Amino acid sequence: MKKFINSLILLALGPGVLSFAQSTGSVTQTVSQRNTIGSLSATPSGNITAGTSVSFTYVLNTAGAPAPATETVQFYDGTNAMGSPQSIGLAPASNLVPYSQVNTAHGWTPAGTVPTIMPLSASGPDGSTNSATVLSFPDGTSTILYAVPSATNYANLQVTFSVWAKSAVATTLNLAITDSPQVNASQSAPCAVTSAWQRCSLTYTFPANSSTGFAVSLTSASFGTPISVWGAQLEQAPAPGPYVSTIGTARTAGAQAGIVGFSYNFLAGSHSITVQYPEDTNFVGSTSNAIVFTADVATPAITLTDSPSATSVYGAAIVLTAQLSNQGSGGTPTGTAQFFDGAGLVGTGTLDGAGKATITLTGSGSLAVGSHSLTAKYSGDSQFSSVTSTAVVHVVTQASSSSVVTTTVTSSLNPSVYGDTVTLSIHVSSSVGIQPTGSVTIVDGTTTLGTPNLDPSGNATFMVPAFTAGSHTIVVTYSGDSNYN
Repeated sequence: MKKFINSLILLALGPGVLSFAQSTGSVTQTVSQRNTIGSLSATPSGNITAGTSVSFTYVLNTAGAPAPATETVQFYDGTNAMGSPQSIGLAPASNLVPYSQVNTAHGWTPAGTVPTIMPLSASGPDGSTNSATVLSFPDGTSTILYAVPSATNYANLQVTFSVWAKSAVATTLNLAITDSPQVNASQSAPCAVTSAWQRCSLTYTFPANSSTGFAVSLTSASFGTPISVWGAQLEQAPAPGPYVSTIGTARTAGAQAGIVGFSYNFLAGSHSITVQYPEDTNFVGSTSNAIVFTADVATPAITLTDSPSATSVYGAAIVLTAQLSNQGSGGTPTGTAQFFDGAGLVGTGTLDGAGKATITLTGSGSLAVGSHSLTAKYSGDSQFSSVTSTAVVHVVTQASSSSVVTTTVTSSLNPSVYGDTVTLSIHVSSSVGIQPTGSVTIVDGTTTLGTPNLDPSGNATFMVPAFTAGSHTIVVTYSGDSNYN
């Protein structure tokens, strides 16, 4: 016989064993991927010189959720990957505002002429739908105000208030922090709002007589212009940190963001740097804001040296060396260097891997006797501009004829008979420099027979109508010129 007791069914599990049936419940929890915002900054910012190392800081804003610290992001210059993927580190984050979305149902109070408020009616900067609020301020008294009571005394502490904003029509959103009850202690800052999402911020240091509460507010300088706002945040920090969403409770600690530091040397040209986070099961992928700049060609240093230094004898080889350096901008100048004597080009050299070009002035290319102002001019390449060296003064002195000039003489008829005409052929040459010019002196014993001029090849002829009978010692002496003494 079955017996029911208080609607519970007694079940026989075995001799002497009873059990009661149990009631269970279940729910299926659906968890969506969280949207992300990649924020990229650079130091130095603005245009740079080619070869300059730029340090980038990338923040993967995860709204405070545990950041994907075992993953990587990729830096890009346009469509070209910069180096290898970079590992994501962890950065702490906080938000002292209990409700990060500007919504009058969540702590934000309208004041003055009531602003038009369309809560959660626009997409946020992270791509999330219906997460931003659109505000329109009718006049100068219209204010969205959030009072922040707190057990923390902020005397002498520095905080930063920030909010993301954009507007189809360029306008100005004013941010303000007011200490309470010290109402005279306050600070405000205007933010130029455009059609692209940007983060407006205000940093404030509380006075020594501050209490434990304060207020943050939004007003507009353009009346009736709709402004989308998203992600209000207050931090004890000197600048806006990673974004943290709050939905009823301030997050003073424990929130996270991803962070990556990366440095890169840039070639000359235009650059647009972004960072791509690829996404995972918990987070939606995102591309950061672009850092756009131009790397201008660098101006190298150039030094000219001469060897031997400062002075040399005519005809001696002179080695000119132009040394280019990159002035710490990275890379090595390539191309050619031209060498000048005053305005005259004396040679061109190709730069080696160390940025050095060398030429040797010798033979027909020797510098003439006198003072010379020598310079080297680098022609430039795609990364470095042209540059001219400081002048080097080099003085060339005359060469000694006795050591470098050779004079030969031959007779057309030797021996000859008294009354025969004899022609003397003379040739003057130099072992250095250019061909000697000028004249020679022909002496027979103590008698000067003549001083014929040398032709461009260093030759001269002299005809002797008749030598007297006997032995004659003919000596021909080169008279020198501007290069040979």
